[in-house]
Amino acid sequence: MGSPWSELLANLAVVAMFVSVWIHTHVWLDRKPAAIRAAAFGLLMGAGAIILMLTPMQIQPGVLVDLRATMIAVAGFFGGPVAGIIAGVMAGAYRAFEGGIGAFAGAVGIAAAMLIGVAGNLALRGRSPTMADIMILGAATAAGSLLGLSVLPQSVLQIVLPKVTLPSTLLIFVSVAVSGLALYQERRRLEALHSRRIFKAVVETLPDCLNVKDLDGRFIVANPATAELMHATNAKALIGKTDFDFYPRETAQRFRQDELAILATGVPSTIEQHLHHDDGTDGWLATLKAPFRDKTGAVVGLITHNRDITARKRLETELAESRMRLADALAQMADGLVMFDQDGKLVLCNARYRAMFPLTADVRVQGADYRDILRASAARGEQIVPQGTVEDWIGSIVATQMQASKRQVRLTDGRWLDVRTRPTGDGGSLSLFSDITEAKHLEAELLVANEKLNLLAHRDGLTELLTRRAFDEALALEFARGKRSAIPLSLLFIDVDWFKQFNDHYGHPAGDECLRAVAGCIRATARRPTDSAARYGGEEFALILPETDARGAFVIAENLRGKVRDLGLTHAGSEKGIVTVSIGVGTFDPGSAPIEIADLLRRADEALYGAKAAGRDRVHGWRPHLSEPHSTGGRRRL
Repeated sequence: MGSPWSELLANLAVVAMFVSVWIHTHVWLDRKPAAIRAAAFGLLMGAGAIILMLTPMQIQPGVLVDLRATMIAVAGFFGGPVAGIIAGVMAGAYRAFEGGIGAFAGAVGIAAAMLIGVAGNLALRGRSPTMADIMILGAATAAGSLLGLSVLPQSVLQIVLPKVTLPSTLLIFVSVAVSGLALYQERRRLEALHSRRIFKAVVETLPDCLNVKDLDGRFIVANPATAELMHATNAKALIGKTDFDFYPRETAQRFRQDELAILATGVPSTIEQHLHHDDGTDGWLATLKAPFRDKTGAVVGLITHNRDITARKRLETELAESRMRLADALAQMADGLVMFDQDGKLVLCNARYRAMFPLTADVRVQGADYRDILRASAARGEQIVPQGTVEDWIGSIVATQMQASKRQVRLTDGRWLDVRTRPTGDGGSLSLFSDITEAKHLEAELLVANEKLNLLAHRDGLTELLTRRAFDEALALEFARGKRSAIPLSLLFIDVDWFKQFNDHYGHPAGDECLRAVAGCIRATARRPTDSAARYGGEEFALILPETDARGAFVIAENLRGKVRDLGLTHAGSEKGIVTVSIGVGTFDPGSAPIEIADLLRRADEALYGAKAAGRDRVHGWRPHLSEPHSTGGRRRL
């Protein structure tokens, strides 16, 4: 084993490599949504953390020290919660896979780094980080790494602390600072580049003409709109030229006189200009001219912004034609449109609106009162009127016309209409009616499908018992009820003995049939409505027994064990010769010392361990002394 400095410096090189990879490749994701970029950043940083854990400094078996906290904190700080969580979950999953006595300490360190990075990102509140922020992140991450070390067993901590505290915290600070500064500089470069691109894009896509001329009237900058106005091939064709090269001399001379007047006063001014082209076309411009100054304040040119207002002049002559087009548009609309004045009189509607109400189309005409229309609709059975008087119903609808609102109307023929109403400036209202019948049918079908999916999500597809998630919910509910009502609660953990050998010998299809048969015995045992049976994972099952003390749970467990034996399923890989189960019993007794759900799970698990250690095919209950071998580490299996 090399010195901590040399091994952690090697880690530092890995950190630099992954940060460099992101800096040189992230441009491929620039056009992707922010969530995808964050996920990609989190995946890369998580992969880096795993690589770092593949080349750690091992203090003793199961105790690994590396710079993984750098990758996780940087992911959360620069990539946000999505990136931080992805990197943290990846690193945590791999550290759990590696195991060892330092697994829990590693998980704590990973969680601390993830929380520090994400919290730092949220603290920025959308602003770009500064170098001071990065230094704070480095210090916080280095300090957070000590949190993971602090949960190691005392005997291990005494060995680890002197060896790695200084090198690991210092190099974590340095690696976070260096990585953060590299990403900070890259972000500043991208922001500057983005700003230039935005400015260029705005100028080039601006529908108005924007250009800059020197003191002699020659173009030095122009956007495409200027070229289009002057009938030039493109903006580059204007550079070095003057208005005299594109307009008739009279027009160009008038423009030059306006420019000289602005240059003489040095004050920006807005004027209207009438222009003529050599091809005989003409138009009007609203023009803003302002002096262009250098850093010393001296006038070196003229900035011109032209807005073509020719269309405004033409609008007056096109008003009648526009009204005709509006009428055609109303007639062809797929939605119904109606307008009422401040007195509730219909002033405008299209044909589609009347077609939506065939039983009252004759009364939905200009001048009709909205209340009379609604009375006719109710009297002719066109709309479904809620319980109460018709006048109350009419009053509630008319009241919605005075404010922005949205409601749905159900007609007696089965159709549904969506009504969006907006008040008009003169005190009236405008309503848009859309047929949403098909959408309503789809919504009903979707609700039915969702109910089916919700049922499937709570049932294991193989055994039809509850899933692990549904089990957790049921246990939490029953445990809370037991504590609240001071009633006992028992939990059985059931494990099929030597199931791996069964699968290896008979094959997975036979293994599935075996699990189904065992699940059937468990269902037959869980006879009360409050009993909850679940497939806990693989060949493991769990049974929640509310209002059941330890003695009763033992009886039920023995009954279940006997049911499985009675199946008589041949098992060549078992010393029993048939399929059997081992069962651990854990009980919450309100009269004993208070415990939490985790304690109940641990007790049942330790009892199951005892049953398996005692030879399998038996039921064991939890005893306090049995918890000693399980004080560290996770669930054990023989």
